[in-house]
Amino acid sequence: MRDHDFTTVNSYWLSHLLTLGEDYRPVLAKDALDSDGKMLLPAGSATDASWMTLLPQRRLQQPLEKLLQLEAFDPRTLLQQRSWELLQDSRFLHALLEQNDGCAVCIAMLKQLPLKGAIAVWLAILHQRGELDHALLVCLVSISLAKQLHLPAQEQQQVALAGLLHDIGKLYIDPTYLSAERTLQPEEWHHVVNHPLLGCQLLLMLGELQQPKAAALAILQHHERLDGSGYPLGALAGKLEKGGQILMLADTFCQLQRHVPYLQQRLDIALKILPGEFNSDIASTLCRVGRQGGKAAPPVLDLSDLPGQLQTLLQQIGRLTQRFWAMAELDVGLSAHARRLLDSSMKRFNTIQRALSNTAMNESPPTQKNEELSRELWCVMGETRWRLRNLARQITLRIDKLHEHERVRFTALIKALMENETPAAPPAGDGSGYQQPGR
Repeated sequence: MRDHDFTTVNSYWLSHLLTLGEDYRPVLAKDALDSDGKMLLPAGSATDASWMTLLPQRRLQQPLEKLLQLEAFDPRTLLQQRSWELLQDSRFLHALLEQNDGCAVCIAMLKQLPLKGAIAVWLAILHQRGELDHALLVCLVSISLAKQLHLPAQEQQQVALAGLLHDIGKLYIDPTYLSAERTLQPEEWHHVVNHPLLGCQLLLMLGELQQPKAAALAILQHHERLDGSGYPLGALAGKLEKGGQILMLADTFCQLQRHVPYLQQRLDIALKILPGEFNSDIASTLCRVGRQGGKAAPPVLDLSDLPGQLQTLLQQIGRLTQRFWAMAELDVGLSAHARRLLDSSMKRFNTIQRALSNTAMNESPPTQKNEELSRELWCVMGETRWRLRNLARQITLRIDKLHEHERVRFTALIKALMENETPAAPPAGDGSGYQQPGR
């Protein structure tokens, strides 16, 4: 796990900071000194355009994040006010929080979080970028799930902080990839995949939190999966903390809520199509509360082309099956690393196929009169395409150690997994065609 040096000023984060300007008035609470002790900016300096020329890639004695304060931003008041507003908009959130000591008690936990210094700056940037609502939703859902699992109060607070800050690593990544209105290609995904690691190390870097490790680990693990299919580490269940397991489910649900019609059906399918991905107790809680939270009127979508889309997807599955078997039969000369990668990828692909055999995919294409079955098929196809693209990205992250002739073969496999880029259902991911590479 590569350590990042935050004494070197990150230009992407600095550009976000400079946009705060007069609205929040960020200033230096301490002198900014370079690594040789030379004064770059004195305490009290307000942000301005000259910082972008002076600071990027300069090594400081302390990270710039630790030197800042905001003069016109009250995160506690904002978070509490916005929490109540989100409750009015989300029947699911209201039902989930009411199960655990009531909404007021859950929201009151926000007052106990250390929302100052760098944390306040990150929250202000998220707020200005329109991304704070998602962070707050993940936070509130995480609090409720932590209560459902009867975690101690201190652990609940750590999960809450992790939920609020889970995506701060994205502020340090080229926004070109995060704002792309298309599905990222696997090689582009390299630029996004480290954001959980960045967020974890940023929280540890502060050095001001009493017990930062639990919250940092939850941030690190919020895109992992219990079966090892997540990122950035591909960790298995035994290495995933309870906080990380809570956060991965809270984030998945909130991404689905943001981007996907037919929320309840897609939630059920997303959490059950491959049962080994998530903690079953937490997943069951989300599904149960979702059904209790009432049904919203389904959106009006054109499902008339579902038979054609299904045929296209099944043809892709067939071609992929042939490609995997051809690679397995011709594995003479493959290195040990390449054989392990092929075996694990084929196992994952077979798991996706088996999941399809237990869904509406195996039945005759629904008629327009059977709207419920059509919606289910629409959701299943979206989840299937998501998992094929995710498998392509997993392979991409592991081919650097292969020999050139091996990379050629795996690159062709990656392209075949990504070939169907127009999903029947929008990906429940996060930005970048991952529209919030959330999943």
